[in-house]
Amino acid sequence: MKGGPVVLSILSGGVHSPYKNYAEDPELRNSYSIKNAADSAGYFNDLFFDRMAKQHSNLGINFVHASPGFVASNWGTEMPFFLKGPIRLMQKMGKSTDKCAGFMVDPILASACGDKLKMERPNGATEGLFIMKEDATGGKLTKAHTSDAMNSVWNSTKDVLKRAGIDLEK
Repeated sequence: MKGGPVVLSILSGGVHSPYKNYAEDPELRNSYSIKNAADSAGYFNDLFFDRMAKQHSNLGINFVHASPGFVASNWGTEMPFFLKGPIRLMQKMGKSTDKCAGFMVDPILASACGDKLKMERPNGATEGLFIMKEDATGGKLTKAHTSDAMNSVWNSTKDVLKRAGIDLEK
């Protein structure tokens, strides 16, 4: 690709809370809750991909963590009726899946055309992760996005993947 390859993760870029027990309980073995699972998923995504983006061998790759926002999709159809009704009603206010997809592929298309991404990295950084808001503009990292958190999540993720037979050190 002319503007460099793009690794795009669509989850909760910039809108999740940090998971405070990232070092003590990264796998949520002792502190599982739906909120902690959601927060850790988004927070760990930011930290892991920022670490990947800063590795010397990946400096030409654009790592993007995006938040699609509120989308009128078929999510919620499997919920119990007392949840499904309100969810489906609220989804009428969301953006269409086509409009969301247009925003989400914007960095890939821009890069393929040789253009720079239409967003800046958080905090004026010159390397690392891009956070993309639901309208394909740049977003922010949480205040708890620190080197310590990034290293801790990197190491715990490496350990989990190694147990699954995937060695990131090779």
